[in-house]
Amino acid sequence: MRVAIIGAGLNGLACAVMLKRLGVDCVVFERGTGPRDSGTGIYVWPQAMQVLRFVLKDRAFLSRGQPIEFLDTHDKHGQLIHSQPVRPAGMGLPAPAMMFLRTELFRLLADRLDEDDIHYGMGCESLENVGDQVRLTFTNGHRFDFDLAVGADGVSSTTRAFVNPGLVPHDTGLVASRGVVNFDSPLLHSDRCQIFTSRHSRVVTYPLNKATSLRYWFAAYQHRNQPLLDRQGLLELFAPLPQDLLRMMGQTPEQDILTHKLKALTGEGRWFRGRVVLLGDSIHAMLPTLGYGLTLGLENGFMLAQALVGHCDADLEAALQRYEIRAARRSREMLQVMDDFTRLYYFEPEGEVSPARLAPIVQRFQQLAQSTVF
Repeated sequence: MRVAIIGAGLNGLACAVMLKRLGVDCVVFERGTGPRDSGTGIYVWPQAMQVLRFVLKDRAFLSRGQPIEFLDTHDKHGQLIHSQPVRPAGMGLPAPAMMFLRTELFRLLADRLDEDDIHYGMGCESLENVGDQVRLTFTNGHRFDFDLAVGADGVSSTTRAFVNPGLVPHDTGLVASRGVVNFDSPLLHSDRCQIFTSRHSRVVTYPLNKATSLRYWFAAYQHRNQPLLDRQGLLELFAPLPQDLLRMMGQTPEQDILTHKLKALTGEGRWFRGRVVLLGDSIHAMLPTLGYGLTLGLENGFMLAQALVGHCDADLEAALQRYEIRAARRSREMLQVMDDFTRLYYFEPEGEVSPARLAPIVQRFQQLAQSTVF
């Protein structure tokens, strides 16, 4: 079987490494002219850490990130509202959560592939099912046939337009700014994600490297169709929060702060059509409310690899149906949990974020964690 993977982001690379690990011939096509190894931080839950452990073969990659054991929610004064262990007792999760620089995780995956496994400057323009193969046409005029195409090309996916044209990204009403900076404070801890809630907004921060005090922060708020905030605007919006958070954002160079409106997908409808199947943000893009987006993509990528390698029928359709059955329902349930978190944090009156409101959503989240692929 020859598989084309459209998109060389983290999900696309991880899928390629997984398939090659299982003996499947695959090649990655990326519309960009070079590696997508830029950005800020990326959070990986224990469920996906186990996928990475399988993909990367050894435990050496653990030294490239920072373990996270708790998610703490604070009010705008810095008082603790709720603390959620990443590895609740009784669940038997044999891995921590980890925070990585996106560049580190990208290189870890790219290094497991050969140089000719990834082709840059190859934007997929169109797809066509031809018998038991799929024909890919690229913006540079090249055309190739494969046994299967995996669309891991993100929110603006060409493959989704082919498989599920009725599913389009929706504006969530939120905008986010992200940054990485060396910053130390007694308020901020080295073993946990800390969430500071304000009116219809919040600031989230994670440690990236305990030894150097490197820290990732994420600030999100309702955009209300107004101009996006620069660094000074963020400092004014979040002025009621603890001063150390403001200093952290203020010490981040303006040019290093990434800001954009947040879009999402529901995961409804078809996940495959003929010999084309969807993966990651191309079908289930979610808000980074708990940083579960990459984890869900890695889980589903592992399910897809299982389906492709484990099928015994001559026809591939049954394998893709099995993948859709396993991945789609759980993904939609996880998206609903994230939507409930999002409404509570960003769209309900100030003061509604409380243990009583958080606990039932957290419980549903943990129940879904029990049905992971490992």
